[in-house]
Amino acid sequence: MTLRQKMLHHSIPVTLFEVVPPAAEHPEKVKESLSDLKRVKPFVDGVNLPEIHDEFRGTARTSRFVPRLEPRVYGCRIQRELGMEVVLNHVVVHDQELDKWLQETCYDWGLQNLVLVGGEASGIRYPGPNVFEAAVLARRKHLPVTLGGITIPSRRHEAARVRVKAKAGMDFFTSQILFDSNDVVWLVQQLNGLRSRLFLSFAPVTHPHDLQFLRWLGADIPQDLDSFLLGPNGSSPPTPAQCLERSLDLAQRILTDVFDNLPPDPPPLGLNIEHINQRNFSVATRMVDRLGNLYTNLVTAHARREML
Repeated sequence: MTLRQKMLHHSIPVTLFEVVPPAAEHPEKVKESLSDLKRVKPFVDGVNLPEIHDEFRGTARTSRFVPRLEPRVYGCRIQRELGMEVVLNHVVVHDQELDKWLQETCYDWGLQNLVLVGGEASGIRYPGPNVFEAAVLARRKHLPVTLGGITIPSRRHEAARVRVKAKAGMDFFTSQILFDSNDVVWLVQQLNGLRSRLFLSFAPVTHPHDLQFLRWLGADIPQDLDSFLLGPNGSSPPTPAQCLERSLDLAQRILTDVFDNLPPDPPPLGLNIEHINQRNFSVATRMVDRLGNLYTNLVTAHARREML
């Protein structure tokens, strides 16, 4: 069964592992990165590849911007050498020739699971189309692709945004990294009856820099999370292993909260694990293992209840 078939089959659990392409300045790292991904292959259904741009967010970057290998190049190697299917993200607002990009990606590169990504700020004029326009364009071309988008559960009127994009032809959505269950539980309840799959995204935190970087990216992180994961000010900081356990426990609680509060006809749910940085790659594989087992059991239990 292909990744597309799994995504569209609502009772099947689907897990993605999100990995940043290797640095363009270090092509020798590609083999190392592929070797790392091979370890994750037994636990996931596909690899989610973001497209990294040097974004301006009003504050100084927390780390140096590193140009990355073109995601299509890396994604093609993943599919060819590892036999793992790829979900390719593309920031459409920067692309004035999106029609050409879509045709090439689908037919020349053989990459047919796409996430259409918008701009970092609504007040900026971009040269390319917005996400809705990009989805309409792809569907009018009748391309054999699975289309996805990004959802931010804490954003105002987010359920309405998701529904509009779903009507434009989007088959799935990946959430912003989750560190609290309130907004995502509310969003799932408001999306009662939606047929597009919603991937819940999680990432391990093992160091204060992880939260600092995620805040710079715009992730919605509760103010008390620092003391919960990293210990209150003045106390001895937890070890990376202790921090990871707290991070895993939090992710498990959020995932369980979502399934405990499903509406009568919920959207199909997926799981997306991100590792943020290379330092956290190994611990992200642990999160895939532990959270993936819980997620699969929750999907199976929900499907059984629906059959009763």
